[in-house]
Amino acid sequence: WKCNGSLGQAQELVGMLNTAKIPADVEVVVAPSQVHAATVKASLRADVRVSGQDVWKQGNGAFTGETSAEMLKDLGAEYTLVGHSERREKGESNEVVAKKAAYALEKGLGVIACIGETKELREANKTVAYITEQLDAYAAEIQDWTNVVIAYEPIWAIGTGLTASPEQAQDVHASIRAWLKEKVSPEAAEKTRVIYGGSVGAKNAPELSQKEDIDGFLVGGASLKPDFLQIINAQNPTDNVGGAVNVAINGFGRIGRLVLRAAATNPLINIVAINDPFISTTYMEYMLEYDTVHGKFAGSLSHDEKHIFVNGKPIRVFNEMNPANIKWGEEQVQYVVESTGAFTTTETASTHLKNGVEKVVISAPSSDAPMFVMGVNHELYEKNMHVVSNASCTTNCLAPLAKVVNDKFGIKEGLMTTVHAVTATQKTVDGPSKKDWRGGRGACFNIIPSSTGAAKAVGKVIPSLNGKLTGMSFRVPTADVSVVDLTARLVNPASYDEIKAVIKSASENEMKGILGYTEKAVVSSDFIGDSHSSIFDASAGIALTDDFVKLVSWYD
Repeated sequence: WKCNGSLGQAQELVGMLNTAKIPADVEVVVAPSQVHAATVKASLRADVRVSGQDVWKQGNGAFTGETSAEMLKDLGAEYTLVGHSERREKGESNEVVAKKAAYALEKGLGVIACIGETKELREANKTVAYITEQLDAYAAEIQDWTNVVIAYEPIWAIGTGLTASPEQAQDVHASIRAWLKEKVSPEAAEKTRVIYGGSVGAKNAPELSQKEDIDGFLVGGASLKPDFLQIINAQNPTDNVGGAVNVAINGFGRIGRLVLRAAATNPLINIVAINDPFISTTYMEYMLEYDTVHGKFAGSLSHDEKHIFVNGKPIRVFNEMNPANIKWGEEQVQYVVESTGAFTTTETASTHLKNGVEKVVISAPSSDAPMFVMGVNHELYEKNMHVVSNASCTTNCLAPLAKVVNDKFGIKEGLMTTVHAVTATQKTVDGPSKKDWRGGRGACFNIIPSSTGAAKAVGKVIPSLNGKLTGMSFRVPTADVSVVDLTARLVNPASYDEIKAVIKSASENEMKGILGYTEKAVVSSDFIGDSHSSIFDASAGIALTDDFVKLVSWYD
């Protein structure tokens, strides 16, 4: 994907790819403009490669405006394009293009070597002769073709409305394969990928992908964004390719507002509707704009009687008490975030499903709905589960940590304490609280012991720990960020350094983005806005013996 356009367009593509279905035998490479490349690389999933759009034929030096292979390597790029038709139009000779390719390969980059002919050459039946000249130039400079991908671009079929038939494309690709066998080696002919770049879209990609000598596609242009996920899956067409989903929020309290804030920067989450019986659109705009903890909303906001507008996008607002009366279907809602705190059972949350909704995610523990914690048991989700719970914030902090430790060392038993920031259900000054007398004391002035089911809930998402963990909470007068203290007895003894190393490895691999790791001298406010479910504080934990340890992890 050549990924030209604005930074916003590049970020939209990244968002799509980050949760897209990418088959194991498909390699995806994006080539953003050099000015956007660092941003794209920093936010892109690890199994998608980054490429330069071009490279210079020499190293770093006084070559103003050129990008060297060394610069691309510093960026973390793994490929570069060379010889693209739009570069050749600037007068680059075959020899210059080939020298660029050879230098990039020498410096450890893969090369996507472009070739192609104009309409005039095609009509004069000179296609094969012309691309052979281009290939011969590459062969004069390249000794090892292991890291070369050849991209055939019929220039006459790019942005002109004309298209090459699958048979025409296959004929040229077969000639390229024959050239490789004759001029390079039979092994190169077998292993070198030859991809096609002539106006590929979702409709023609499946047929093209079945041709014997077409190994992939070179695509680009903002108009193709919706098609790209289909193109990735061209050999196994499916409706489930990822992409944005339409989401509604029921309950615009603390969680509902922060869901919307998080979704505003995620192109895969399209918030289309909100329901709250107590909040007008005027007040809704105000509540979203200002936040004591997270600050002023970074984008634009406005409203009318039936909508709030977030960054110019309309979001329909309903004011229904009964979920059965919400007309989610009018806004093509697929998922509902159930964040009222009032509908936490499968039966009550299922009311949303009657309005055309496919799935409901309860933003709290549930007594009977399947409960999932990302990184811990999410792979057990089945598509016939239409109402699920994503547990509590504390369970989301404790469970990833407990899983890593239990998988490696085994947890014999453990006690958890969470030192927890204030929540909306607490009293600002002393007031009545019949079920929990201590919970009625002023939240701003006390450390308040409280019960929590978070530790026991870990047993639901990690069955091997069922009955082995319990815990309690201290509510403290801080606005945000809480911390879990897990004191555990291990089955298999290990030094604290060994435990740290295992958690650090998990944070960089299978639990990347879910479980964080720090050795810095941090305090609670340092984690405001941190999207990790759990951030292990390596310098805060202690061990009494090799099988009795205290582990500390933060969470916003």
